[in-house]
This record gives sequence, structure tokens and C-alpha cells, in this order.
Amino acid sequence: MARQFEVIGEDEDVQGDVMGDVMGYGGPMGDYDGGAQVVGHDRNGYPIVVGRGPRQGHAVQVQRPGWRRGQLAPGVIAPDQGLLTLPMGNFTFALAAQTNTFQGQVQKPFRGERWLIRVVRTGASAIGTILAQLFVGTDLAMLDVSPVDLESLANPQAFGVRMTMKPAQPGVFIRAVCTLSTPLASTDTIQVSLQLLGRNIH
Repeated sequence: MARQFEVIGEDEDVQGDVMGDVMGYGGPMGDYDGGAQVVGHDRNGYPIVVGRGPRQGHAVQVQRPGWRRGQLAPGVIAPDQGLLTLPMGNFTFALAAQTNTFQGQVQKPFRGERWLIRVVRTGASAIGTILAQLFVGTDLAMLDVSPVDLESLANPQAFGVRMTMKPAQPGVFIRAVCTLSTPLASTDTIQVSLQLLGRNIH
């Protein structure tokens, strides 16, 4: 016998069920046969519905999916934690520009976790490793002062390179002070785009 209602829990438990993800109850649409009706509201203002089916008149309270639990009222969201990206800038290394400091200034409390980089090399001498010292404000975000290979750390294909950086308060700069291991020559260039994924309060 088909289930009349199914209460969805955390958002990671929702597996492609659009009705459950939005309304808080799942199951095939045919289970309702168009007969679900709102018969009242609970003390938090959420509807209580009655469905038509094998258990006619069975009342079920509609539950919010996990990702909506921070909603205080329709359109009013309580402060929550999110996973967002902090742009760190774009730069082209060239013969006259072989060092650069990538930086991003956070506007809300933020803790960096994962670097991502895109590199485009042009020319025979564009073979140098991009070496970086990482800072949260004035604090070194490394265990030693020696620069690290930023491309290896931030490679989108890399596995297990997530960090737990020091939390940064609004206004703090996060920086990657970069140099090249091999100087560029002639008109050769290395184009770099850098970003930092992390958790912030929003």
C-alpha cells in the first residue's frame, strides 16, 4: 500500500523529491489525488493538512525541511552559517611583474577552508611554480614561513586539501603573497585567478 505522507528530515536526506524539499512532505503525487486540504495551523503558524487516500481524514502536520529551519517567518531569516567564496583577485605575471599579493577583504565573520586556482601559462619560460605565503590579517596561516606551492594546494582536482583557517572578523584582509620559482622572460605570461571558499555568517 502506498504511503500517504512522508515527513522529510535533514536536507541531505531529500533525494530529488521536489514536493518534500519545498513543502515538507513527500511521496508520489498520486498519493494525494488532489485531495490535500489545509484544516488549520499549529502554534508556529505552519499548516495542518488532511489528505485523501487509504486513510481518509488522516491529519498530518507539514514539516519544514532542514535548510528552512532558520526561517523565523516568511521572508525573515535568522542569522545562519553558509559556505561561500571570497574572491582573491586576478593577476597576470609578466617580465615586469613577477610578484603579487592576492587579497580579499571579508565583510562578515568568515573562516577560510579551501583554495581554488586557475592558471593559464603562455610562453616557454612560463614554467615557474607559484609560491605563496598565506595570511589571515597579520597571522601566518601556515606552520612555517617557507612559501608553499599554491597550485598544488589550490588545484580544483586535488583531494584532501581542505584547511581550517583562523576566523576573520569583518574588515580583515586574507592574503596570499606570491612569487615565481622561475622568472619569466620576454613576453611570456602566467595568468592567475584565485578564490577562497569558506564559512561565513549571513
